[in-house]
Amino acid sequence: MSDDIDAIPTHVTRLVHAVQLTPGVRRLTFAGGLDRYRTAGPDSFVYVLLPPPGHRELTIGVDFTWSACFEMPEAERPVGAYYTVRHHRPANGELDIDVVLHDDAGPASGWAATAEAGDPVALWGPRTSYHPPDGTDDLLLVADDTGLPAACAIAESLAPHQRVHLVAEVADRREHQPITTKAACSVTWLHRGGAPPGRSTALADAVTALPMPPASTYVWGGGESRIMTGIRKHVRRTWGLPRDQVSLTPYWRHADSPIPTTEDDE
Repeated sequence: MSDDIDAIPTHVTRLVHAVQLTPGVRRLTFAGGLDRYRTAGPDSFVYVLLPPPGHRELTIGVDFTWSACFEMPEAERPVGAYYTVRHHRPANGELDIDVVLHDDAGPASGWAATAEAGDPVALWGPRTSYHPPDGTDDLLLVADDTGLPAACAIAESLAPHQRVHLVAEVADRREHQPITTKAACSVTWLHRGGAPPGRSTALADAVTALPMPPASTYVWGGGESRIMTGIRKHVRRTWGLPRDQVSLTPYWRHADSPIPTTEDDE
């Protein structure tokens, strides 16, 4: 890891509240230890660091770095995953993270399903992948369940003169979420119809069926790696959008999905 990565701050905090937002999403609210937290952008994401298996307390502190982590005994290394900060309320010293619950839960989503007030957590970050060029007025947001918190936060950050279209794929109608924004906003909800996450073509099909957008459109997306790669190829090659107007991030990937390469962005 580079020195710049090691300079990213870590915030030691605790869970204070949890609520089942939808059948598949649990909202976790953290408070305490967030005085140094500064929002990086509307899609600010952090790495949620948890106690390693068999531990109830964190094995790292605010001096955490990935360089030091890799030198720790494996049994003492924290576990975790990246998540978007859905809301940050600096006046209250609180932030919310919406966690998608999985049947094949990893260490973070498995913990989130049963987490209770008082559980210790460290948040490494934030970072951002949202960099629209100055003067951007038209945006296309593309997300599956994992990218939806960031897409909603981006839409809600926009000004009245901006226009945004959100294309979101979720399991069914019960996973729809309200979006309150000053911008002119349209939302296309797509349902997987029983298909496993990341195995439906609904998201890619919906984007490729859209008419050519204004040449200045900024496209942001978050979702399964193979799906995001396909959409990136379409908006770069078919629509001809330049690289600085496209940010489609592989939030997660199936084991059989190829690892994205720089060639995918050409």
